[in-house]
Amino acid sequence: MHRMGMSMRIRLMAALPLLFLSPHVMAAKDDSAAKQKAAAERTGPYLGVQPGVKDSAPGKTDVRARGALRLMTWVGFQMQGVGGRVFVQTTEPAVYNLVPSLADEIVLEFTDTRLQSGNDARALETGFFPTAVMSVKASQAKNITRVVIKLREVVGYDLRQDGNYLMLDFRPPTITPVAPGNPQATPGTPPIP
Repeated sequence: MHRMGMSMRIRLMAALPLLFLSPHVMAAKDDSAAKQKAAAERTGPYLGVQPGVKDSAPGKTDVRARGALRLMTWVGFQMQGVGGRVFVQTTEPAVYNLVPSLADEIVLEFTDTRLQSGNDARALETGFFPTAVMSVKASQAKNITRVVIKLREVVGYDLRQDGNYLMLDFRPPTITPVAPGNPQATPGTPPIP
């Protein structure tokens, strides 16, 4: 009996620090949620790269190629013209290939090119804009960086290189775009807010 009492005391002593830590842990979770909400609701000027307007973003100044490897410093989307624009910025003019793919995809492979950071591999979900572009995603495999552009519908585009930028300017979609995740809407009708 005495032994069981000792065991119970040891468990209580082990659990005691958790009681003091829990308010701090909860505060950290609340702080993290507040930061995420603030980031989602951020207002103010766009801080990213804009070809011909702003060539660097915070944390991306003075980025240089690493030996023979170019760095892909930005993968972006702009509501440029009537069809939208996808652009890729590298530290030196890009060497790339258009790779055969599905009809609703455009795949570019950049040789001797690496993503500058893991953040540059985040997908751009562009389906809420009234363009043919649904998403843009970059990925890394050894010294080849692949950029996959998924389309809402097949449309024409102009591909051009301007210095360290590769730009794809898309024609407008022929059907009224419907925002993703809106099951009540049908193509050709305005989305339900």
